[in-house]
Amino acid sequence: MQTSTARLHHIDLLRGLIIIFMIVDHAMVYCSSYHVNDPMDIPGTEPKIFFSRLLSHFCAPLFIFLAGLSSALTESRAENGRQFATSLIQRGFVLILLEFTLISWSWSFNPLYPMLYAQVIWAIGWGFVCLGILRLVDVKLVFIVGLMIVFGHNLLDSINFESNTWQHYLWSVLHQKNVLTLPFDFKIRTTYPVLPVIGLMCLGYIAGRYYIRQNFSNKTERQALLVGITCLLCYFVLRGFNIYGDTGQFALKDSALLTLMAFFNPTKYPLSLQFMLLTVGTGLIALFFFKHSKPKFSEKFLQTLGKTSMFSYILHLYLLHFLSWLLIPVLGFKFSDMTYGETLIGLPKGFGLSYGATYLLVICVVILTVLLANIYLPWKRANKTNLIAKYV
Repeated sequence: MQTSTARLHHIDLLRGLIIIFMIVDHAMVYCSSYHVNDPMDIPGTEPKIFFSRLLSHFCAPLFIFLAGLSSALTESRAENGRQFATSLIQRGFVLILLEFTLISWSWSFNPLYPMLYAQVIWAIGWGFVCLGILRLVDVKLVFIVGLMIVFGHNLLDSINFESNTWQHYLWSVLHQKNVLTLPFDFKIRTTYPVLPVIGLMCLGYIAGRYYIRQNFSNKTERQALLVGITCLLCYFVLRGFNIYGDTGQFALKDSALLTLMAFFNPTKYPLSLQFMLLTVGTGLIALFFFKHSKPKFSEKFLQTLGKTSMFSYILHLYLLHFLSWLLIPVLGFKFSDMTYGETLIGLPKGFGLSYGATYLLVICVVILTVLLANIYLPWKRANKTNLIAKYV
């Protein structure tokens, strides 16, 4: 079945918007007043920092959900289900490799930096691997496992294991963010435990299959809108009454603003049920409205970012880090002041931008990313069999 670019432009628009939000979030790392816990401290986090961080909350779960959905949209290109499942597993391992090479190096500019960060691309990689394995068994199993994980994984929050045991290492990969010691004095931080990611990607894949079976109908769009609204209603009930689905408890604060911040402050690591309901629910509603927008209004901007999402993701990290290096003498530091090899980013102690200057950095990186993505996209289309074009 053929799917036209115009027909699915709303998916590219949402992906492109996610890239913008990611640039904002990652640029905030270079902001001198930026530091947040998970969930964020309320009070204790400046409102402007809180709402910038809240924007970024939509990135990871929507990136994950759309990765599952998009994989279903490409399934028809495979000769059979086994070949498709195998391609998912291969893609997953490539993404894991990318996380610990190109993506890790974008943060440190140092291949020998002794800490590896297992972040969203690693989690999506394992999501593809597990989705492929489940798809080899049965499509129904994908749906069942997805539902069980997404709605049930918070039942496991109280489980802990003794440090440095194999159970602790396995649980840190699956469900509990930790720093793990590896051979040769390396460490790995499991920023994104993979269990809820696997569940969400499975549901995204099932949504994509349903979308295809319904021939991309307007009825399906209305159903997605209804599901999105239902997700938000569930979030309001679960969050408002602290029923289930998050390790952090909501409580009224001393002001309306702080109460609002506390209400929209679910746990991100690992992705809690409440976190997924809030973000994916909003994303489904956005898809409905993007579907009814004119597909050409952002053809060279958001749609391009959406069509080159992995390229743009990797590129923006390098641009942010490189531009921050250029700012070292501008901010009165010397390159000899750098903490290269000692800290992750390697910038001089005291380096930092104001909140406003950080958004200027965001604008510069967005412009450069869009320009380079518009160069990369035609090359990718002309070289579909190239390994870089295939996976990036």
